[in-house]
Amino acid sequence: QDLAGAGSECGEVNGVVHTSSTAFGRCRSLQRQWFLCCMIAAIGLAFPLRAFGRDSGVLMPQYTVKLPGVMLIFLSQGLCLEPSAITKAFSQFHIIIFTAIFSFVVYPAIVMVIASFLEFMGYNEYFRVGMVVTSVMPTTTAMSTILTTMSGGRVPVAVANATLNNLMGIVCTPALVMLLLSGTVSVDFGKVAIKLTYSILIPFFCGQALRSIASIKDFAVKNKPKFSIFNHAVLVVIIFCSFCNIFSMRLSDYGVQWYHIMTQILLNGVVHILICALAWVSTPWASMPDRIAIFFVAVQKTIVMGLPLLNELFNDDPLRDIYALPLIMYHPVELIVGIFAGGRMLKLVEASEGGSAIDVQGISIVPGDQVGEDGSQEVDVVAQTGA
Repeated sequence: QDLAGAGSECGEVNGVVHTSSTAFGRCRSLQRQWFLCCMIAAIGLAFPLRAFGRDSGVLMPQYTVKLPGVMLIFLSQGLCLEPSAITKAFSQFHIIIFTAIFSFVVYPAIVMVIASFLEFMGYNEYFRVGMVVTSVMPTTTAMSTILTTMSGGRVPVAVANATLNNLMGIVCTPALVMLLLSGTVSVDFGKVAIKLTYSILIPFFCGQALRSIASIKDFAVKNKPKFSIFNHAVLVVIIFCSFCNIFSMRLSDYGVQWYHIMTQILLNGVVHILICALAWVSTPWASMPDRIAIFFVAVQKTIVMGLPLLNELFNDDPLRDIYALPLIMYHPVELIVGIFAGGRMLKLVEASEGGSAIDVQGISIVPGDQVGEDGSQEVDVVAQTGA
């Protein structure tokens, strides 16, 4: 929809929409990063309002925001997810296997090696835990499909694999946290399983069940952009409350100094570029449009689903908000790297197809972006946030 507003000339060949490479830099979906702006504003407001938003404050977010917010996010995921988006993914089983192994095996393995080296160097323990937790999160949905679109990749491949990857994350992420951090943090498996069941699984499957009612399904389809905006607004409030807790702590008591935060931003960039390089050189077997879709699904880590998962996993740990810092700081890094990499990838698609290609068969995300009833996705770049 909004690609036309980017000022590019479009044509269609074999079901793929073609447009000039300059559209990548001008596309308003990447200019309207309202979620990123709100996230920065929430962090800024958290310091003067820390007494209001912390767990023991007036808002009592652990009861009024975090649990109901997580449940609403996953309820809307169930409402807005077209089941055909999952079934279509199985038509390319080898891609599913690759993205799953890369996201939940290769990525965490590399970060564990880096974290072990940082431990030897005496780097802050809590940030190391946060890096490992970030590495086992599922992929983004909105950002990976938007960047796939802008880079000329095959969008249905990105949509299907990102959706399936997020569903796998509900099980894989808690399991990997317990496996990789069993000697570092204390996580009660039984308690976590119960919390994940009532806060994530039950709301999600309730949403899927409600789709069987025609009026509710039609309402969800018609209002998917609004669901997306609401879900990300809830996430902004959760981030605000997390930083209220952080600013209420004496971080120096936990060995966290300002230079640790700056170092973590740099580490996020180094890790992400390393992961991107490995993902790209590992997929010469795929066609260029498929390779781009695989790339963006494999290298991204979600904050939309990741932060609620992290809050549930470490709900009783007073340090959970410090663990969340690497994940929160990761979002701008992967967005910036994705924009720069995407411009180059679009040129590769142009060279391979004798023209420039952007597949805009659609963008669907969990939660709440526009999904056609036939499983195709509509592009609503104003509502997209890249999270």
